[in-house]
Amino acid sequence: MKIIFFGSGQFALPIVNKVKEEFTLSGVVITKPKPRGRGLKISLPKVAQWAQNGGIKVFAPDNPNDNVFIEDLSKLKPDLFILSSYSHLLTNELLNVPKYGGINIHPSLLPKYRGAAPIQRAIMAGERETGITVIFMDEIIDHGDMIIQRELTIEPDDTYGSLLLKLSTLGTEIIGDVIRSIELDNYKIIKQNERQKTYAPKIKKEETIINWQESTEKIFNLIRALSPKPGVITTFRNKELKIIAATPGDRKVRPGVIHIEKKNLYIGTSDGSIILKKIRPENRSIISGLDFINGFRIKEGEVIG
Repeated sequence: MKIIFFGSGQFALPIVNKVKEEFTLSGVVITKPKPRGRGLKISLPKVAQWAQNGGIKVFAPDNPNDNVFIEDLSKLKPDLFILSSYSHLLTNELLNVPKYGGINIHPSLLPKYRGAAPIQRAIMAGERETGITVIFMDEIIDHGDMIIQRELTIEPDDTYGSLLLKLSTLGTEIIGDVIRSIELDNYKIIKQNERQKTYAPKIKKEETIINWQESTEKIFNLIRALSPKPGVITTFRNKELKIIAATPGDRKVRPGVIHIEKKNLYIGTSDGSIILKKIRPENRSIISGLDFINGFRIKEGEVIG
C-alpha cells in the first residue's frame, strides 16, 4: 500500500509515523510555510523535518489542487491519500489520483465540530466526550462517509494540549487497521447525519480575550481550550497578560477584581472566581501565580481586564 500523507500539525506527527512503520510512505504534503518573526524566516513544521530526516519526499504546494501538482503526485502512483491537520480542501480531481481515494482523520465525533478547531471548540462548549472519526474525503469540509469512530472522555482538567495528545494517540492506534480494511475492502460505510452537524471554525483573536463578567465555568473552559497556546488574553496595569493555566476558585469575588489568599491569586467572575496558576506577562516568560503576586507586588482589590 503506497500512501501519501497530507498534514502539518502536532496532531498529525504520531499518526504519520505509524503509517511509515507499517506501510510505504511515498511522500508528505505540508501547508506551505510562511515567513515569520522579525527576520521573516521560514521554518518547516515538525512533520516535514521528520520526513526529511527519514528520506521521505516533502511537497509544499501553494495550491495542492493545481494541475501541475496533481500530475506530480500521479507519477508516484499512490494507493491512498491520508489527511490530518491540513489546511486545504482537496478537489475530486486530486482525490481520484489514488486507487482507494483519500481518508481524513478528524479529532471529533462527526458530524459534530466540522472545521479547523474541533478540539478547542469542544472544550469551550463544555463537552464531556469527543473522539476520532475517519472518513472518506469529498469536496466538502469533513463531510464524507464515515469508516470508523472511537469515543474519548474529556476529563475536567483536560486542556487543548492534553486532549490533542490523547486524540492523536487514539488516531495512531486505529490507523493501521483502517488502512488494511480499505485494502481488503472489509469495512462498512456510515453516512453522517446532516441534521446533527455543527461547526468548529478557526479561533479568532477576539475570542481569546476574557470577559470577567462571564461565569466561572465559561472562563475556565476558555482557558483550558486555548492552553498552552495561544493562551487567553486579559490586561493588567495597561499591559497584556496571557493566562496559560487556571483552576476554578472557591471564593466569591467581584468580576475582574483580584483577591489574594493563602498565596493564591483569585480573579472574580460573575458567579465566583478563577485561581491563576500559570501566566505570561507582556514580553516575559511564563511564571506562576505566586511569582506574579511577588514580582509585581500585586495589591488586594486591584482590577484585571
